[in-house]
Amino acid sequence: MSRWEGIDEFMHVVEMGSFTGAAERMGVSKSYVSKQVSMLEDRLEARLLQRTTRKLTLTEIGEAFYEQCQALSEQFERAESIVADMQQKPRGTLKLALNSRFGVQYMAAAVAAFSRAYPEISVEVHSSFRDVDLVAEGYDLTIRYGKLEDSSLVARGLWGHDLSLFAAPAYWQANSMPADVSDLEQHNCLAGPERAWLLNLEPGKATRVRVQGNWVSENGATIMAAAKAGIGIAQLPDFYAEAAVNAGELVRLEQPWSGYWREAWAVYPHSRHLSAKVRFFVDFLISYFKGNFADAGPALQGRSRAATR
Repeated sequence: MSRWEGIDEFMHVVEMGSFTGAAERMGVSKSYVSKQVSMLEDRLEARLLQRTTRKLTLTEIGEAFYEQCQALSEQFERAESIVADMQQKPRGTLKLALNSRFGVQYMAAAVAAFSRAYPEISVEVHSSFRDVDLVAEGYDLTIRYGKLEDSSLVARGLWGHDLSLFAAPAYWQANSMPADVSDLEQHNCLAGPERAWLLNLEPGKATRVRVQGNWVSENGATIMAAAKAGIGIAQLPDFYAEAAVNAGELVRLEQPWSGYWREAWAVYPHSRHLSAKVRFFVDFLISYFKGNFADAGPALQGRSRAATR
């Protein structure tokens, strides 16, 4: 039984001066109001109202109890007002998990821009090479990439970006550029522990291609450093390798099959009663990437779906 049960009815009776008036205000029957007040008095083991055929008055205990209930009601209204205000002017701490391989660098500017726009939100950014458990580890949301499996989590599409194959000029001079995906078997491919790349061998369709090489790392910076040193071919996001390409340290392999379009998703535990800080952050990211990256696919941005845990 709720400790507040019967109190609303009691307060309405006092304010309206009768059980009939309270019932009309609440849209319930007079008998229901009377029963709730009687149960409240029984629970408190005190009479709150003096009932006569002509008049309804508060007892001394009832008057003291009503004043306290009125104060609690006003506090509750203030609490509701605070929640409503926070939904429009979010505040608090946003705990964000990022993938360390490439995601941190790409997201840093967006997170900084959000912090400037919403200074009342404190942002905690945690990076890891693994996909965190949002619920168990207490994260508000995470950014994930590529195809997502179905689960109870919710994902909203943010944008997408291209990944290509890169190697140092010296490597391409010593090794002919692959003309076909099968030619990768003859090259030293710098990859993560899964030793596989996703490539769009067919338009709009990603194919997992096994590769081999003598350099394995989960860290994107380490892989790019190895590529710049001429050790082999690396698959890197175009934005990540752009500076090295402009400096002449890396050269992109230009083949129809050698690219991959990778989607990025904001993933969070649920959408019902979504906190303002998460809602504002996700909406901000969608707007940010749409405004700053012309190649962000409109079919992806803002799309919602289930996501992998």
